[in-house]
Amino acid sequence: MDPGSAAPLGFPTVQVSGPVLLGELGTWGLFGALSVQVYTYYQAFPNDNWSTKSLVYLVSAIELVDTILMTHGAFSAFGYGFGDFTALTNIDFDWLSIPIMVSFIGQSFYAYRLYVFSKSWPIFVLILLISLTSTIAGFVTGAFSLQAGNIALLDTRKVAVAVGLWLAASALSDIIIAICMTYYVSPSSQPLVALTGLVLFLAFPDQSYYITPSYLLPKLYANCILVVLNARCQIVGGRATYTSTTDHAATPAYLRTGTTANLVTIDREALSNGGNDDIELKHTGASDIGGRV
Repeated sequence: MDPGSAAPLGFPTVQVSGPVLLGELGTWGLFGALSVQVYTYYQAFPNDNWSTKSLVYLVSAIELVDTILMTHGAFSAFGYGFGDFTALTNIDFDWLSIPIMVSFIGQSFYAYRLYVFSKSWPIFVLILLISLTSTIAGFVTGAFSLQAGNIALLDTRKVAVAVGLWLAASALSDIIIAICMTYYVSPSSQPLVALTGLVLFLAFPDQSYYITPSYLLPKLYANCILVVLNARCQIVGGRATYTSTTDHAATPAYLRTGTTANLVTIDREALSNGGNDDIELKHTGASDIGGRV
C-alpha cells in the first residue's frame, strides 16, 4: 500500500467505513427480498394493466442498476482498495445512487392510493410536492458529492443544508403517508427510515452515520410497492385459510388473486387410488357442478 494513502492521524476510519459497510450489506439483503417480491408478482398477476406492470419492472430495473453501482463501490473500498484511505473515502458512484428516484416513485405510489381512498386532492398534491422537494435536494446532494469526489471534502455548509433538506422532506412525506394510511385504510407498516437518517444527521453532524439509512431508503420503498401489490394474493389451503375437511391440491399462483374466478379442485384421496378409478372433479364457483373424467 502506498504510504501516502494511509488515513491521517486521528481520522475516524470506523465511523466512515462502518455505516457504509452496513448500508451496502442491507442493500444486498433488501435487493434479495425485492427479487422474491418481483417473482411473486410475475407469477400471480399476469393480467394486471400495463401501467402497474411498468411500475414494477421499472423499479426493479432501477434497483438492479443501483445494486450494481453500490457493489462496485463496496469492492473498490473493501476489495482491491482495502486499507487505502483514498479508496475508502472516494465517492465512486454514490453521487448517482444518492438521488435515485425510487423514493419519489414509492411516495407517489402511496399518494395515489391515498387519493383513491380519500378522494382528497390536497393530500395527494401535498405529498407529491414534499416528495419532489426531497428528490431535488437529493440531486443537489449528488451534484455536490460528484464535485467533491471524496467524503472528507463534504463537510461544508451547503452540503449540510442539502442533506438536511433531503432527509427532512423525505421523513415528512413518510410521516404524512403513515398518518393518512392509518386514518383512511389501516395501520401502515411503512418504515420511517428517513426519519432515522434525519435524527442521525442532526445528532451526529460530524459523522456519516446517516449513510446507512440513506442507502436503504430506495430499496425499502421498492419493497413496499411490491408488498402492497402482492397483498392481493391469497394462499389456498394455508393454515390461516384452511376451512374444508377436503385436502386439495395446490392452486396455481395466477388464481390466487382474490377474484371470483371458478376453481376446479381434486380430492387427494382420488389421486391416491392408483389411477384405477374415475377421478371426481369438484367445480367451486357460483354453484357446484359434478363431473366425471
